[in-house]
Amino acid sequence: MRLLSRSHKEKRSSYAPETGVRYDGIYRIEKCWRKPGIQGFKVFRYLFVRCDNDPAPWTSDDHRDHPRPLPDIEELKIATDITERKGTPCWDYDSQGGIWKWSKPPPESRKQAVVDGKGTKKVRHLKQTKTIRERLLKEFSCLLCRKIMVMPLTTPCAHNFCKSCLEGAFAGQTFIRQRICEGRRTLRA
Repeated sequence: MRLLSRSHKEKRSSYAPETGVRYDGIYRIEKCWRKPGIQGFKVFRYLFVRCDNDPAPWTSDDHRDHPRPLPDIEELKIATDITERKGTPCWDYDSQGGIWKWSKPPPESRKQAVVDGKGTKKVRHLKQTKTIRERLLKEFSCLLCRKIMVMPLTTPCAHNFCKSCLEGAFAGQTFIRQRICEGRRTLRA
C-alpha cells in the first residue's frame, strides 16, 4: 500500500507535511482486528508496517527500513476477530541484496494497458459508462418484472411499472372504506 500524507488548512499532527501532499512510503498490513469504540460501535483497526527502500520523510537518517519485530499492542487483549498475515508476503525484504522487493510476482493491474506506437505500455483508466442501449433498457423497464414495460404507468413518486404488474401487485386489496350507519345502511367514503 502506498501512503500519501496530506495536510489541508490546518496542521493536526507533527508528522503531517507543511504544505500539500507528501509521499510517506510503502506500507504492509500485518494485523487487522475489531474492537469496541468510544461510543460502543465496532471499530476496525489495522497494524501497518513501513517497508520502503527510501528513508522516512520525517527522519533525518539516510537509511532504508529494515525488518523489525512487531510491537506489542495492548488493545489486542480486548479485540475480537484478529486476523494476521499468513504466509510470506509479496513485498518482502531481501537479506542478500539488503532491499525491499517483490518476492512473488506483483498482482495484475485492474487498469487496461494500451500499447502505443513505440511499444511501451500505458495504463489508462477504464470508464464504467453504460451504453445507450443499457441506459434505455433501464429507463423503460418495469421495476417489478424487469422487462420492457407494456402499457406503462408512472406513479406519483416517479417509478415506472407495467399496468398489469401494478394491478397484479395490488390484486385482492380494496382501498374503499365502507362505513355502516347504525347497522342499516352502507355508506362509501
